[in-house]
Parts: sequence; structure tokens; C-alpha cells
Amino acid sequence: MRRAQKASGRQAADACESKVIRSVCGGCHNCCPIMVKVENNRVVQVEGVPGDPRTGGALCAKGQAGPQIAHDPRRLMYPVRRAGERGEGKWKRVSWDDAIAELAGKIKAALEEQGPRSVGFIRGQAPGWGFTYDMTQRVAHAVGTDVGMGASECFVPRAVMEGTTYGGMPSHCDYDNADLLIFWGKQPAFSVAPSLRKIYDAHERGARLVCIDPLRFHLGATADVFLQPEPGTDLALMLAMIYVIVDRGLWDSEFVDAYTNDPGLKRLSAHVRGENNQGVPYTPQWAEGITGVPAADIEALAVEYATTKRAGIVSGHGLEGRVNVSQTTRALCILRIITGHLDRVGCDVFTPKSPDRDPNFTLIDHMVEGFEPTHPTKMFHVPPYNHPDSSWPLLFSGQGLIPTPDMYRLMREGQLKVAVFQGANIMVTQPQPGVTRAAMANVDFICAIDPYLCETAQLADLVLPAATYLERTEPEWFKSDVWLPILTFRQKCVQVGEALPDTQIMIKLGRALGFEEEFPTEDIDYYIDADLRPSGITAEQLRKSPSGIAFADIEYEKFKTAGFRAPGGKANIYGEVLEANGFDPLPSWIEPVESPRARPDVARDYPCVVFTGRSGPMYVHEQRRTIPWLREMQPEAYLWINGAWAREQGIEDGELVEVSSPRGSIRIKAELTSVLKPGWLYVPGGWAEQNYNELGIDDELDPISSQANYTMCLGRVDKIGADEADEKGTVR
Repeated sequence: MRRAQKASGRQAADACESKVIRSVCGGCHNCCPIMVKVENNRVVQVEGVPGDPRTGGALCAKGQAGPQIAHDPRRLMYPVRRAGERGEGKWKRVSWDDAIAELAGKIKAALEEQGPRSVGFIRGQAPGWGFTYDMTQRVAHAVGTDVGMGASECFVPRAVMEGTTYGGMPSHCDYDNADLLIFWGKQPAFSVAPSLRKIYDAHERGARLVCIDPLRFHLGATADVFLQPEPGTDLALMLAMIYVIVDRGLWDSEFVDAYTNDPGLKRLSAHVRGENNQGVPYTPQWAEGITGVPAADIEALAVEYATTKRAGIVSGHGLEGRVNVSQTTRALCILRIITGHLDRVGCDVFTPKSPDRDPNFTLIDHMVEGFEPTHPTKMFHVPPYNHPDSSWPLLFSGQGLIPTPDMYRLMREGQLKVAVFQGANIMVTQPQPGVTRAAMANVDFICAIDPYLCETAQLADLVLPAATYLERTEPEWFKSDVWLPILTFRQKCVQVGEALPDTQIMIKLGRALGFEEEFPTEDIDYYIDADLRPSGITAEQLRKSPSGIAFADIEYEKFKTAGFRAPGGKANIYGEVLEANGFDPLPSWIEPVESPRARPDVARDYPCVVFTGRSGPMYVHEQRRTIPWLREMQPEAYLWINGAWAREQGIEDGELVEVSSPRGSIRIKAELTSVLKPGWLYVPGGWAEQNYNELGIDDELDPISSQANYTMCLGRVDKIGADEADEKGTVR
């Protein structure tokens, strides 16, 4: 009896014990190291790690809001099953055992009736793209299908084009040694805050900063050079820079002649001088008429970039969401190549993006009979095939995900009988929510895995509560700010409700489906060790290494001994992979599908250029808007509109207005500002109540990457009379 009382006392003491746990933030892709203070199974404080080589101990608002993220009372705390019609909001609590059994039963029935392609795993950004994605692929391949979505919308189109051009995506801009840094469609303050320290350290020692963005704020406000092209016209600006560098003989002939497939730039020179789809020279004067950037500024930047030995270009999502994203990336690659600013000191450097990992951890051998890998996996487990339902093989080869338009087609045609949505709130993140809702209606059974009953989960039949990053244990190698070859370890700090990590849910599902050989245990260490086996790093070693474990070094000019992992071992100025797949091997100008030049008929009624992007540094996509600390900083969405131009239209600051496009309209408050040009309208993304996607384009696609022209369109803004005003500014 006394022993039982003593044990009970120890448990009570442990529960009350205050402890600090070293972990890794999961608020975004930067994955910063954190110190988590826990009391009574509650996160009470999250701080950065002093002296960390990446962050210097700093932590952004998202990271500091960890206590409210973990213990948000709006979270879903247990599994629920739909009790009414889809979207009616009626739910019944169920046990984990019953929920997993129901989902497994639905998948088994679909497999028996129509085979593995009737089951879809639809993946979003929220759980991360490292180990958690590996585990989702492991389940999908055990079932006999592939994961879908999550690649068409962000960064993968750029990664694919860089891969076909020179065999990989430079993951390290050498801030410490660069003398010129160009940020193109990239706002570090919003997306990669830890890198600001490195950027401004470089600036203080004399490196020049260039920002190319439709919005002049944050980095653009302090840059030495700021160029403000019309949204969607970056390709024209790049082509004009290439023209200047070629025409003035500023290209690196030694590098080009030895390491590219266009020695002497014979094919590229002819192309930019007029032998292209437009039949016009891509001069700065030509580009000025499209981009609105003065020709003299284009020429000056081209000269500075070409003549600065140590220079880097950091690109971002601002170049995406357009039908010309693939060829825009190709033009950016060519700029790097012809100036020799690739894999050299102070330039854009290829570095390992993850430790060596087991190439068959995701069970590719279940999809490819006799699969025999030749080398460990780096970054993504990409199957050596194109899924039969993937109409964009080059995109699939970048991340192994069935492209978004194909997943929509499968849903629309009723081919998907069961769909599992994991961290994917597509009702808020995809263009035209009505199209999404209609597609989902054709799926017999939908399961959502999410911390919240979000807009997409509301249309599900079963919702499983996912843990936040403060409730998960997993290795973390994915970093999108400053490259550092250190594998870190995210540790479970608390248990909130009945929420489970995505990885644990995948294990339970795999076992319930009968794949006990592939999922022999629920011990997460088993899977971590199996994935990392080629690296020799184990979960236990990571636990004992709070600062992480180094897995690589920076090396420069690897092309001198290894060449490039592209056709012929050369950097492909002339795109041989593209030509083999029926696409233009050299980038020609492509208008966005809806611009004042492409659609003057539409521009008569919708004269404004409307575009979208991140809402601010406190949010990621549509996430975190229930968190009070973050909501205080940006409690609602505002339309950014040029102040002088707005007043000419009779619009005042804070006034409710209606923004419309040929596809829909939203009501939103106006914020008059000078950061964008007259006639441009910026609608921040991720707001369900003022959803830009009601305006956006969903059916005009990049033929190479499948990416929709979803981040810009033509539109108009109109005052709303007081008698019409809707207090919430909601969609009509």
C-alpha cells in the first residue's frame, strides 16, 4: 500500500515538474531550434536557442506563439464521424480504434472493388515535407498508389526546371561571401525570417542588396536597388537581362564553353536576338513595355550581376502561380549559368538537402517489381516511374506527387472512392472553392487528418485530430532559409487531448490495413532508424545530441570533377529534357493568361491587376488565424491599394470595398498604401472570409508543371454603399 502511495506521489511530482525540452519549431519550413518550457503537461514558453549558428537565438512570432498553438481551445481533441449531411457541421465522437477501423475498412472495400487507384492520399504543407511525408508515402505505396497534390502549387515547378537544367536546386546562397544578393519574388521577412540576420550582415560588410518584387516593403524598402515589375512579367525581365549579358559579351566564356551544352552561346544568342516564338529581340526596351521597369534599370542590373564575381539570386514563390512559371525558372537558371554564378564561392551552391536515407523506405518495391536502388535518397523519395494518373511526368519526377489537376480530375470523374486529406485545407488554398467543393462531392468517403475542423474537414465523413509539432517526435532536415548540414530532432513535449502525430496515424492505418510486415511496431524510433540507416544516424543518437548531428560539408565547384547531373553531364542552357518531352528548349516570352496585354477585352471591364501572396510573417498559408497573439498583429485581411489612385476612385482607408474578377467577388477593407503601383490590387492569401481564390484562375495551366495561373488575374474594385455593407466583408 505504501509503495503504491509512493508511486502515486512520484507521478504527481512528475506531472507538476517544470522542465525545458530542446526541440525544433514546426511553425513553417525554417525548422528553427527551440527551447520549450513545460509545466503540468502544458507548454508555457517557447524561446530560441542562444548562440545557434542559424538563428543566433532569435525566434519569430509563430515560434513564440507555441503555447497558444499547442493549447488552442478551438482544436479538435478527438476523432469525430459525420452525423449529418456533409458541411452541416454535425459530428459524433468516436474512439481511435473505431475511427481507424472504419477508414481501413473503406480503403479495403475500395481496393477490392476498383483497385489501388481508387484510393487517394492528398497531402498538404502543414505536417511538413520531411520524415512525415516519407511515412505517408510508405502507407500509400503499401496500398499500391501514390500521394497527390502538394507539388503543383509551390516550389516544385522551380525545382523540376532547375533539375532538368543542371541537375539540382541550389539550396545554399553563400551569404557569407557574396558581394551581390538578388531577391527575386522572395520576401525573407515573411517566409525565411532567420536568414535576415545573414542578409543584413552581408549588407553591412558591403554586399549590395537587390529586390525585385511588385510590393516595395520590408527588404525592398532597404535594398540598394529595387525593381517593381508587373506581377507575372518576371520572365520578360529575365530574358532582357540575358540579352544584355549576351549582346555585350559579359558572359563567362570559360565556364560556358567547358561546362554547358551551348559553347559559344550560339543557340542562346540567336534566340534572344530574335529567333524565338515572338520573332523579336528581347531587349530591355521590349521588356520595359511589358514589365513597366525602365530599360536603363534592366540594363544596369544585368551589367552589375554579370560583372560581380560573387553574386547570388534567391528566388521565391512570387515567381509562381503563373502559366509561365517553368520557363521563368529556366530563364533564371540561364542567368546563373552564363555568368558562372553557380556552385562557386559567394554564389548559389549545391548542397546535400538531407542525410543519406534508405531509398526503399517508402516501399517503392511495392510499386516497381524488382526495384534495386543504386544510391541513397536525398531530400525526396521520388519513384523511378510516372504514375499512370499523372499527366505531367516532369512534375511527378520532382517530388513523386500526382499533380493537383490530376487529383481534381480523379475526384471529379468519381474515380476516387476514398480520399485521405492530410494537412491540406484545399477549400481555402486552391483557386475557385466552388470547383473544389464540387469535386469533393464525387468522392464516396473522405477522411481529413487535421488539428482543426477546418473548411475542408467540414466536408469530410471522418476527421482525425492531428498533433501539432509540439506533440511529435521526428528527425528534421528540411530547412528553407539558411542551409546548415545539421540533422535536428523534434521531441514530443506535451500530449493535448487525443491528438496523434501524423506519423503515428499512418502507422495505425498501415497496421489496420494488414501491412504488419511493413508496419511491425508503433515505436516511432523503428521507422526513424530505418529511414536514416544509410547515414548511420539513429533516433537514440539524436536524443543525445541536442544541437543536432552534422551530415555534410559545403563544397564548391563540384562540377570540375563530377560535371552536372543533366544530359551530357553539362549544364543545359539548351533544354534537352524539355525538347525530348515536346517543350521549347529555350525560354520564350509567355504572357500570363489574364493580363492587360493578353486580354484587352477583359481589361475593359476589369482594368486592375489583382494578385496575392503571403498575408504576413505571423501566418503560413491559411494556418494560425485562431491564435490570439498572432491575430492581434493582423486581425483581418486588408486590400492593399495605391493611396493616391484609390482616392481618385473615391475610396478611403479602412472602407469596405468589393473586389471582383470574371469569376467571382469578395468584400474586404481597403488599406491605402504606397507599396504598389496605381491600378494594382493586392489581396493577401489564406483568409477564408476574404478568400482571393474566389477571384483566381483554376483552369489555365502551365503545360510543363501543371501549375495554375492562380496568383494573379484581372479585376476591379468598387465602393460599397453604406446600405449594402456587410459587417463581415464576406463573399457574396
